[in-house]
Amino acid sequence: MRKLLNKLLIKFGLLLTKAPVLLADHSLKTSDMFPAQLTESVSVGQAQDTPDNELFRIFSADSDVHKWHHYFDIYTRYFERFRNRPIRMLEIGVFRGGSLRMWKEYFHPDSTIVGIDVDKSCQAHEIAERNVYVRIGSQADPDFLDTVNREFGPFDIILDDGSHKTHHQILSFGALFRSALKEDGCYMVEDVHTNYWIKHVDSPETFIDLSKQMVDMLHEPYFGRKETEFRHGHPDAVREMDLSYLSANLGGISFHDSIVVFEKKQRHLPKSELR
Repeated sequence: MRKLLNKLLIKFGLLLTKAPVLLADHSLKTSDMFPAQLTESVSVGQAQDTPDNELFRIFSADSDVHKWHHYFDIYTRYFERFRNRPIRMLEIGVFRGGSLRMWKEYFHPDSTIVGIDVDKSCQAHEIAERNVYVRIGSQADPDFLDTVNREFGPFDIILDDGSHKTHHQILSFGALFRSALKEDGCYMVEDVHTNYWIKHVDSPETFIDLSKQMVDMLHEPYFGRKETEFRHGHPDAVREMDLSYLSANLGGISFHDSIVVFEKKQRHLPKSELR
């Protein structure tokens, strides 16, 4: 009964179940297996310096952009490799248009940057003559996302900086990762700290919860098997295996403060070798 009520409530942005436990009591419960020296309380101070990279300098020269400073080193780490050629980027969430201009300045001048937003006023931030486009619609609408993909995709980079509602993050990832993200592409969800803020949690599981489950899916080939089944030249070596699409096409997951990164790469069976 609770699950049925949740499905109905989610449509209206509400949720019957509680948010994660740490939201309820503002404490982080950790396993007893953690050594005490790793869980003891220590002081953390304010950052004294600003990021030292080109993207932050571009950000600082413009306006109407809201970004956390620590994101810029993360952006650079994952996006730098895309700068030497024209790419296609989809940004969920346009806000005041500043980030669209920032990405256009950062990437190859022939790149196509597409932003989507539910706010119709965001259409004013389109710069079609520079291949910067805005489409109006919801990130939780698979049909709308499919229309955007058919018009502009598939994309090298998809960045979710949209509503930050947990069910929106989940629906967008489900609709875009398979069909709208290119092989060797990067899907980044930022501001996932909102998964720990009750007003943004409107699904029985948060996007962070699902991301943790995807760590298990990344290791799906090993479930119930032995090392010799992957060993090169061994008579027990497996030559083919059925996996979930995500396991078969997820090159890696990286967790950072407020950001989760998914790298898309068609996988082959892992191979070990004894020499």
